[in-house]
Amino acid sequence: MVSRIQTALIVLISLSGGLLWAVSPDQTNLGILIGENKINLKFINICVSNLSPPLEEGAAGEKTPPNSTKAEAGTQAQTGNTAGNEEQYKKLNALPSYTSLKKANQFDFNGNMWYYQSNYSLSFKNLRGAQGEMKDLYQATHEQYLQNSRVILEYASPLIVRSNDKIAQHLLRLGFRDLKSSEDHFTTAYNSAPYQFRYKLLLHSEGIKIARRARRFALLAMIASKTPAEDKPEYQFVNLDDIRAAAEKESISDYERIRNTLINYIDNDLIQRKIVPPGESKDKPIDILEIHDDNYSFITSGRVSFMDMSNDEIKTDDMIQKETLPPIPAKTGN
Repeated sequence: MVSRIQTALIVLISLSGGLLWAVSPDQTNLGILIGENKINLKFINICVSNLSPPLEEGAAGEKTPPNSTKAEAGTQAQTGNTAGNEEQYKKLNALPSYTSLKKANQFDFNGNMWYYQSNYSLSFKNLRGAQGEMKDLYQATHEQYLQNSRVILEYASPLIVRSNDKIAQHLLRLGFRDLKSSEDHFTTAYNSAPYQFRYKLLLHSEGIKIARRARRFALLAMIASKTPAEDKPEYQFVNLDDIRAAAEKESISDYERIRNTLINYIDNDLIQRKIVPPGESKDKPIDILEIHDDNYSFITSGRVSFMDMSNDEIKTDDMIQKETLPPIPAKTGN
């Protein structure tokens, strides 16, 4: 008797599965989707903006670390006359990452406008299209992060092995651990169902964050390997007065502290600023100061925000194509 009831329930669920498991594009669900797209676009914007070649004039030829980054200068470099800078837009539109982000931004804009007009069907279609476009962009960006992370970790390995510094070796081990974890996230996202956009975006975003942490460990390991033992806080003698004095000092963020240390070591030729990946041309080096800015989600010097630039190219007439009634049949002689 029980088995018959179970069989009947299974048949009922299979026949009405579309009604039971379908997600209705109503106001609440679309509000969640809009919030997710906003977070995903903001996150990937920093990634692809930093991975692009320098676009601002004079940035590519810098030989010394800049005095200020986008984190300190805000968006001064982006508030210029971007509308009339046709040459800059021409360079941007030649980048696949920019065109992909611009397309996703256009879909998201259309979806938001249809949402405000309470046309939830068209809103869902466009918001879903934005996720589909971001899915491919996230995958390509995650792959680049994995390559850069491995290059930096492998570059730091000989320096740390020769130094025989236990702290640096431990940091290097943590970096390779996070690199493997990020690769696992990439593999899981790549092998998931093609239309599980939200799941893929979640895995790729977490994988990129883990890859950033791996690069941060690599930079810290390089600093530790070049720091004498007597200068490390772990080996210094402190008393209660020193602890009180340290608490009264003006606090400095980890970003500023590590950046200042990197600049100091670069100026003293203890660490190279440019890292050339094996097999790559020397005109495409990896700048560790730019990597450091990206690790803390700052758009680095010489780059522009792809999102801000694409906002100026949004076509507001794309979503005006409203639904119309079927055409009226032509009158016949009958």
